[in-house]
Amino acid sequence: MERNSFEQIQRGEKLSVQVTEQIEHIILSGEIHPGEKLPPERELCQQFGVSRTVIREAVRVLEAKGLLTSKGGSGTYVRALEPEDVSSSLGMYLSTQSHSISHDDLMEVRRVLEVKVAAFAAERAQPDSIDELRDLLSKMESVVGDSDAFAQYDLEFHVTLARATGNEIFALLLDPFIDVLYEARRMASKLEGVPEEAIEFHRKILERVEARDPDGAAEAMAMHIEQAHRVTKKAILANSPSADTVLDIKDSAE
Repeated sequence: MERNSFEQIQRGEKLSVQVTEQIEHIILSGEIHPGEKLPPERELCQQFGVSRTVIREAVRVLEAKGLLTSKGGSGTYVRALEPEDVSSSLGMYLSTQSHSISHDDLMEVRRVLEVKVAAFAAERAQPDSIDELRDLLSKMESVVGDSDAFAQYDLEFHVTLARATGNEIFALLLDPFIDVLYEARRMASKLEGVPEEAIEFHRKILERVEARDPDGAAEAMAMHIEQAHRVTKKAILANSPSADTVLDIKDSAE
């Protein structure tokens, strides 16, 4: 990195915020690459014209964002972002903001995303992905009386379908929604007849994927999302989640 990559900080806005923004911009613009080491703390102080306390605070913020990592005795390095970082961050946001995000909101997003996912999967799914979907459907059938296991396999089916599109971004977008909706799916799976109904919808989706029928797969997924929405709202009304559940689902009709 060039010694003059950073600019002297202007007094006014909080100094650490300005330092954080400059370093973040240079990382995201590619001027510093993953694995490269930041200049020593003393040099950063000179370039920015700030104290070590300001530099350390900026570094802590960027470490929390996952952009930097400190190696004891070696220095601070630019960290390579992994797809899981994005998914995890969104999942944490959804979990911590659940008091203001309704189940209707979440299902609306899933409806937009997963209907198209099903269509793409019908066009692109490889044999091994289809085998995995069959296996998950079989596991769902074998655990109908176990709401915990059923919800797990149910939601894994959706993530596997997203991966079957061959576009990893779909799975990346879907994964945090699946995690945050686990409690809702578990509750709904306790309702009489719901697991069997869900199995039939998953079977129809899989059949259309196997038949290479994008329109049919999309239609089957749309019907399943509506079914999931309906039974989950019924479960919410019947069983208010306890205070310690992962997702405190809010019914938007309240």
